[in-house]
Amino acid sequence: MTLHERLLEILPTLLPAHPQDAIKGTELIARVRAVLGGEYSDHSLRSQFSFIALDPDSCLARVENGQGYYLRSGHDDSLQSVFDGAEDSSPQHRLLALLVRLYDTAGLGVFVYPAAEEASWEHPDLVAVQWPAGHWTADGAYEMNKSSEPLQARFRAVCAVVADSAESARAGFFRALACGRWAHECELVVIPADDAPIQDELSDLAAAYGVGVRILQLDDADIPARADAIFRMPADQARELLSAIPQITLATPQPRPAVDSRAADQLPDTAPVLAWAQSCLTRGRLEPFEMRVAVN
Repeated sequence: MTLHERLLEILPTLLPAHPQDAIKGTELIARVRAVLGGEYSDHSLRSQFSFIALDPDSCLARVENGQGYYLRSGHDDSLQSVFDGAEDSSPQHRLLALLVRLYDTAGLGVFVYPAAEEASWEHPDLVAVQWPAGHWTADGAYEMNKSSEPLQARFRAVCAVVADSAESARAGFFRALACGRWAHECELVVIPADDAPIQDELSDLAAAYGVGVRILQLDDADIPARADAIFRMPADQARELLSAIPQITLATPQPRPAVDSRAADQLPDTAPVLAWAQSCLTRGRLEPFEMRVAVN
């Protein structure tokens, strides 16, 4: 995917919605790098911003007779493009949105990969990040407490599966193990089929491999019809929805002391997660737009 294509996908999640809140190019570059990392130069990014802003149908608008960029009208229908979707969002897509809310309402950062027809074995569905101790500011940012030691985050790689059989639940487990072996913890969240008695087997596998397993006991009809509706819910409403879902924790993840750099190198799709987290740790602060990050 070219830089131009990557920017078209992530910019709607990064831009302020109103011209009066427009941000300068320097700030937009910082936001882009929180998602894409540092592989592109300032010059390359600024050139692309200028080029994209010239297209009247693009998401990127430039303040007239001034400096700054904002989200062009008509492109503000989603906070994260990964949760754009029709009313018939797939069960997997909606489960992913539920998990985002499960972790973000608990104060964790969330990095989301897009739901696809076939699950990827190159990355988990999302990564939940436990930030160092800190406090919330009046403007909704998270300030980490200053320390003489380098700030560290903890990563939980999470895979989700709507299992229509014992076999698909089993495959989901080993995918969680494979895609999360680089992280401090890995977890499988599964909605099992009623006729698939898989809990005992998943418990045995969890004990053998250290993968956390959480069972959500709900029918597809119990999940709101739109993934973006789940994603947009106010935090209190999301917590109410989550509290009404019966859950069974078959196993808690067995923690590892550090990120496995070798395993991360073998899974290149983890690079954007680590770059995003490191950018936030270096600054010691997360802006509101950085709490939940998606990449396509």
